[in-house]
Amino acid sequence: MSANKPIDRSRIAELTEIEQRRLDERTTKSRALYEEAAKHLSGGVASSYQGRDPWPIYIDRGEGPKIFDVDGNEYWDFHNGFGSMVQGHAHPVI
Repeated sequence: MSANKPIDRSRIAELTEIEQRRLDERTTKSRALYEEAAKHLSGGVASSYQGRDPWPIYIDRGEGPKIFDVDGNEYWDFHNGFGSMVQGHAHPVI
């Protein structure tokens, strides 16, 4: 008997849809900024890395290892500027 279970792709799609909807509901200010930015910038952002469907998340500020979007949501910054920000955001000494 195999210990491996088959991948339930319909369940993955269901969970992805739920999480996408939750993210969209809590980023309404980013949506408004995107709609305005898209009038002036291709894709509404300065680089394709920042793009996200259906709209990008606009970051307001960073503190230590965390970033905050314009809607006030808090995220851990695992990207860290491709490693250039190992000291975090807004370090008081730097």
